[in-house]
Amino acid sequence: MIRTLLVLLIMAAAAVARAQDCYYYWVHQCVEVIDASQRQLQQYVLISPAVNYLPAKDGQCQDAVAQQQEAVNAALLAAFNQEAEKIDACQTPITELPARAYTQPHKATWHYNRSRKPNPNKTVIPVGNLPVLQGP
Repeated sequence: MIRTLLVLLIMAAAAVARAQDCYYYWVHQCVEVIDASQRQLQQYVLISPAVNYLPAKDGQCQDAVAQQQEAVNAALLAAFNQEAEKIDACQTPITELPARAYTQPHKATWHYNRSRKPNPNKTVIPVGNLPVLQGP
């Protein structure tokens, strides 16, 4: 009985010590006012083509994603700004693009799919050729 309890304790400690899974994507939106009196807006959502994965050593998912993003930030901004230039509503260049990071894959997927869900007042534009963050 004690042996079993000891094995379970060691397994639990090992699970806590292992790297944390991070799931991330990038999204930016621009809004165009069609008719303010009627509250008619057109939303443009620029988004990564998929949810990506990054292992984090220290257990801090958001910090690990932000730290790894520093190396590829110029390429990210260039890709998003290239697509944003084609949209009249996105007149201001994008200067900051924090990743949306989650520790649970189902939460990341749910939020990602919700962001990608089109409607008559929302245009979704996937931004391709984005860099992928490299794990430690």
